[in-house]
Amino acid sequence: MKKRRLDDNPASAGIGVLLLLFFLIAMNFLKGSNSLPDSERRLSGDKVFAQVSGDIRFPGVYRFDGAPSLRELVERAKGLIPEDKIVPFSMEPTFNSGSYVEIRNNQKEINLRIGEMSAFYRTTLGIPISINSESADGLVSLPGIGSRTAEAIVEERTRRDGFKRLRDIQSVRGIGPALYRKIRPYLALK
Repeated sequence: MKKRRLDDNPASAGIGVLLLLFFLIAMNFLKGSNSLPDSERRLSGDKVFAQVSGDIRFPGVYRFDGAPSLRELVERAKGLIPEDKIVPFSMEPTFNSGSYVEIRNNQKEINLRIGEMSAFYRTTLGIPISINSESADGLVSLPGIGSRTAEAIVEERTRRDGFKRLRDIQSVRGIGPALYRKIRPYLALK
C-alpha cells in the first residue's frame, strides 16, 4: 500500500492558503479595532521626535517617550561644544513632537532658536503638518502632492483665509477623495 503525503493533496494545500488568508485578515482587523479613530490617530504613535542642532556633539533628530526638556535634548546629543558652558536649565521648556532647537554656545551666553522641523522630516516621521501655515515647499512633502498642487493649496488657503476643516482641502483642483484619504494622516489645521 502506498503512503500519501499531506502535500500531495491539492485540497489540503488550498485549505492551508485559506487558513493563512483568514489569519492575516483577522490580525489586520484586530490591529485596527483597538486603535484611535482617523481624526485622532498619529502616525508616529506616542513617541516624540525633536531635532537639535548647533554647538552640540551629535546634532540630529532624537526620539523620546514623552515631551523632552532642554536638558534631555542636550544629554541625548551628548553635550555642548565647548564643554565648559552649562545650559541654563532654569527655564526648562518641554518640546512637542516636530520641534527644532538650535543651540549656540557663545562666549558669554547660550542662545536658543526654537522652531519646527522641516515639513520633510515631520512627514517622514509621521508628524502632521499644518495646511494653514505650511509653505508650498513644505506641502510638497505630502505623498502625491507636487509643486503645482502645493501652490494651489496655498492660493485656496489665502482665498478662504485659512481652511476651517481638513476636508476643505478637497476644494483644491487635483485633490479628490482618494488623494485626500492618502494625505489625511499627515495633515493638521493648527
